[in-house]
Amino acid sequence: MDQWDRRCRVATCTVNNWALDFRGNYERIVKTCSEAYALGARIRLGPELEIPGYGCADHFFELDTERHSWEMLSKLVEKSKDWPELLVITGIPTRFRGLLYNCAAALKNGKLLFIRAKMGLADDNVYRESRWFVKWTETFKHYEMPLNAQIHFEQSTVPFGDGILESSDNVRVGFEICEELWSSRSTNIRLAEQGVDIICNGSGSHHILGKSNYRINQLILGSSAKVGGVYLYANHRGCDGDRVYYDGASSIAQNGDLLAQIHQFDIEDTCVATAIVDLSENSVFRQMKSSDRGNASDQKTVVPIRFDGNMAEGVKFNQKCTERMTSMVEKCCFKN
Repeated sequence: MDQWDRRCRVATCTVNNWALDFRGNYERIVKTCSEAYALGARIRLGPELEIPGYGCADHFFELDTERHSWEMLSKLVEKSKDWPELLVITGIPTRFRGLLYNCAAALKNGKLLFIRAKMGLADDNVYRESRWFVKWTETFKHYEMPLNAQIHFEQSTVPFGDGILESSDNVRVGFEICEELWSSRSTNIRLAEQGVDIICNGSGSHHILGKSNYRINQLILGSSAKVGGVYLYANHRGCDGDRVYYDGASSIAQNGDLLAQIHQFDIEDTCVATAIVDLSENSVFRQMKSSDRGNASDQKTVVPIRFDGNMAEGVKFNQKCTERMTSMVEKCCFKN
């Protein structure tokens, strides 16, 4: 691999999942993972709480909701062996030391890598997250969480809390869950200061007239233009059983530019968008901002959670044989 070629394909998705439809939600997640992998993606991001469905409401008080969510996560971890090079990010409720957290789960090739707890809860408008969840308050700190022995995993513990993932080829992946983006102290700032290449935001954002314009143009594009880096945003679409409509528009941005976006309104149950990103452009973009260089140098270095596998392997160009190219050129010439 050329150490200077840091191109990779990334994927975000939109799913029309239903609250408490564990098996159906699992099947839609698997479908998007398979499609992303077939397209050559090295990372696939899904929406917030996509395994149980975002709109479970007071069903989050029921232990069965957690249990069935983790049963599906176990199946997904095992299924991920079918996509060995794909880093999968999904959403799941997780209980740690007796408290329930809204979490993003990262897994790859049969291993659960990290459970990242949400650090800012939404309680405005139609949101009541603090009714069911508590927020994680320890910045860049995680603990080894024992996994329930009644649910099959090929490991006994998993890191839980706040942290950064880093691949074998030193690509850094960070997390910002929904409401954290809307905060005046957005997580993406400290992630960029730690040199994170790809920021993943799984969201459950409902439709209000004009909200999507602000969400995409002001928050996502604005954040990536300010701190640099690749920003993946995934949102639900449809009515999952609650009283609101989620309007999708899952997007991929880099350094203030919108690279790909899924339709806001559609009737598809699943949809995947991919983009080829050059991670070297993140370094150039950030290097040009002297004030940010100073801020980053003042930060305490965070030890990342390492995982096996390369993400930036370059994008291969499939060269066609001479005969094939000749025939294709002739067809194009005659057609025009």
